[in-house]
Amino acid sequence: MAKAINWPAHFRQEVIDEPAGELKTAFRLGRIYFDNQYWVDGEEVDIRVNHKVIRKAIIQGELKCCRIDQLDARDYQLQKSNLNDMHAVIDFLAKTYNQPVTPDTEITVVYYTNRPLDPEIMDADDDPHAVVEDS
Repeated sequence: MAKAINWPAHFRQEVIDEPAGELKTAFRLGRIYFDNQYWVDGEEVDIRVNHKVIRKAIIQGELKCCRIDQLDARDYQLQKSNLNDMHAVIDFLAKTYNQPVTPDTEITVVYYTNRPLDPEIMDADDDPHAVVEDS
């Protein structure tokens, strides 16, 4: 199984609609991905929604670790459409990780570009450990 960036089910259509080649970003709680350099520049990864592959992507550049209140306008601009300000990001991360999140919370930022959609891989469910959400 390839490394992946996984999004909750409600982002499925947005992930499908994103243009190939456009720079995007994902925020992950904490610094474990950053400390371990989990994703590396040029690496191909799966973009998943609810643990099902939707498309491939290529990691762009270095990971960034910062507090939420240190995110810049570009980071928000590259994010999912409803995660475009600090309060929305705090709410999303708190709900996703089921723990308290504040403006001082450290996150890892990963930059990537989507590859074109490939119907051959779309909705592949190859994660034996996934707990799939009801839609």
